[in-house]
Amino acid sequence: MTGTVLLWIPIGLMIVTAFIGTLSAGRLLMDYFMPAELFFLVLAGWILLLIGSLVTQRMRILVAALGGAAFVLLFASQLTAVLSGLASGAIPAEGFIWYLVLGMLILYDVLVIVLGVAGIRLSHAVKTAA
Repeated sequence: MTGTVLLWIPIGLMIVTAFIGTLSAGRLLMDYFMPAELFFLVLAGWILLLIGSLVTQRMRILVAALGGAAFVLLFASQLTAVLSGLASGAIPAEGFIWYLVLGMLILYDVLVIVLGVAGIRLSHAVKTAA
């Protein structure tokens, strides 16, 4: 349960700040970097879910694969940005590399959401089995 809450905190903050920013600016604003910036919460939530899934022998592969894929995507997006010069500003934020990095970050965000849903499903499965 705690792991699931930790996973949803970055997503919830992203949605709340998007709502407030959109209302104040009059146009859609969303900080899709927030789940990446709060990776320590995502990592802690994933570890707790992984431990819970291993202890209960439920959804082990799903939780491990989702968290692992999210970690790989986040690391790959940062590595791509640094190696290409995008992170330092050596190249402009445009073109294929920009879209590749953004795509990986968006997929990371989606995987965090799916992992959060898996955490809810795991909590429900444990609760109904008890």
